[in-house]
Amino acid sequence: MGNYQALSKFILENVGGKENVLSVTHCMTRLRFTLKDDSKVNEDILKKSSEIMTAQFAGGRFQVVIGTHVSDVYNEIQGVTGADKTEEAEVKKTGLNRLIEIITKVITPVLGILTASGLLQGILALLTITNVIDVNDGGYIVLHAMGQAVFYFLPVVLGYTSAKAFNLNPYVGMMLGATLVIPELMTNLVTDKALYTLFDGTMFSTPVYNTFFGIPILFPPNGYQYTVIPVIFITFLGAKVEKILKKIVPPLLAHNLNSFLTILITFPLAILIIGPVTNVLSSLISAGVSGLYEVSPVITSVVVGLLYQPLVIFGLHWPMSAIGINNLAQYGVDYIFPMSFTASFAQTAVVLAVYLKTRSRNQKALAIPAMISGMFCIIEPAIYGFSLPVKKRFAFSMIGGAVGSLIISIFSVKMYAFAFGVLGFVSFINPVNSSLGGLYVAIFATIVTMAVSFSLTFFTFKSSEDVVDEETKPLIKQQEVLAPIAGTMQPISSSADETFASKTMGEGVVIFPTGSKVVAPGAGVVTTVFPGGHALGITTENGTEILIHIGIDTVELNGEGFDVQVEVGSKVKQGQTLVNVDFEAIENKGYKSEVLVVILNTDDFLDIISEEKTTVKQGGKMLTLIPFNGKATNDMEVSY
Repeated sequence: MGNYQALSKFILENVGGKENVLSVTHCMTRLRFTLKDDSKVNEDILKKSSEIMTAQFAGGRFQVVIGTHVSDVYNEIQGVTGADKTEEAEVKKTGLNRLIEIITKVITPVLGILTASGLLQGILALLTITNVIDVNDGGYIVLHAMGQAVFYFLPVVLGYTSAKAFNLNPYVGMMLGATLVIPELMTNLVTDKALYTLFDGTMFSTPVYNTFFGIPILFPPNGYQYTVIPVIFITFLGAKVEKILKKIVPPLLAHNLNSFLTILITFPLAILIIGPVTNVLSSLISAGVSGLYEVSPVITSVVVGLLYQPLVIFGLHWPMSAIGINNLAQYGVDYIFPMSFTASFAQTAVVLAVYLKTRSRNQKALAIPAMISGMFCIIEPAIYGFSLPVKKRFAFSMIGGAVGSLIISIFSVKMYAFAFGVLGFVSFINPVNSSLGGLYVAIFATIVTMAVSFSLTFFTFKSSEDVVDEETKPLIKQQEVLAPIAGTMQPISSSADETFASKTMGEGVVIFPTGSKVVAPGAGVVTTVFPGGHALGITTENGTEILIHIGIDTVELNGEGFDVQVEVGSKVKQGQTLVNVDFEAIENKGYKSEVLVVILNTDDFLDIISEEKTTVKQGGKMLTLIPFNGKATNDMEVSY
């Protein structure tokens, strides 16, 4: 089992098991779970994992922030849970939570191709400015088509992602989007002469060029290419229609008829009602935001610059991103994205300052990949690893981002494509007149942003807030870990559970029990009691973190066969009963009864030595833990 498989299994177990997962999606760095029962989440355990940056409830879902390899972990989880198939019983969300969830599901999957489009357009602008290529050259025509294709066919792409979000057949969603942008509609529904004009003399004046069985078709003069909002509402309607059809169409005919009837019913309603209404709505949203910006660009830019990074923490920045993408799609220019452009550079500057000031080798090692990610606008490693743990650093990053946003708004800088980080500078080149003014301002704003955040962090850095490797790890004396239960002891690599066998959780042993009572392997405090009692965590008086996991997949028993005698926070003595277990009942239900004892903070020790004997008594010596300082204590002789 690979590392991602082990991590995926660990995450699933601590969100309540695969049975508790209704759906799971991901963005660039985090998994987003929709769960049946939020109370089953072991948030603290997830946060303690070195492979997880943080975990939190936000936007109505449980988010696990992993890093840039999130897609690999997502694929493993999807394979186990079938999470691509969202259950009908999904927890209903309303208001802002529901809006954010929809926008995230619809927009996040297309960010990669939007960035690719932005880079292509930026490169094309550079080639044109430097006279490497002429607008009439075949090369220009091909590159221009590549850069514009995703926006031209955006309704097709969003038809797919929207359908996935609303549980509609995604290929039906694609067909609805494709029908919106098919050239035949544009050619035949918008002619030189209108039949008549609806709402003439008002801001909603709309010429009617054709009808659908006598009903006027309000087709926008520029068509639905480059639009965002209409197809989202259309696929929402399609999902409702398909859901009704599934209830009334006989199963024998459903495969062939459901898609046909869904499209036949949905698209006429879309072209007659939903399309025109949402197209106007889209224009009103853009006009409203534009009006707010024009009334006070300074205040707007400062607010956006300050709040963007906190919004990222909770995954609440997507509505703002959706407006920016809509502006780019409809008008080819946007002023929302420029106001948040410098945020990633502010976080990167904070990490650079910490890197130069810290004495921690571990912090220095983590800073380099965090800075690299930050330069490409992936800022979660910087936020959770460096700025957020020391709150003033996060404030300094917010201030730097606000200063950069203010500079950009003062010069009325716009972005002409979707791209961020160091790759995003080309998005400030005006493709119409090849002007580099916006690019120069963006570079200047970025430099100032980084200077502000770096200086504030560097010159206020205190030794008391530093993370020093030797001080963060408690001095752990060499000690013995005693067997919590009698039985046959083997190396943990022989466990039937591959997560434990791979030692992803830590070094330890597996005991095939002959008793029924599990006791504390040392004196300490109970830090964790998993729901059902199949696993417990203890931190000993010397700081050793021990996990006792009883059985394989026994979380599925929901406590049957387990009689827990302690609770979180209980102080226990060595040998004190933790849980009474009916191993016979567990085995009769088809579960393996092995007991795993794992040292979770394995990295705090130079070596962990298990006894050579295979049979162990309850309370008998099982493991010897040797600290990095190599000093023997308690008159124990140590041989290396």
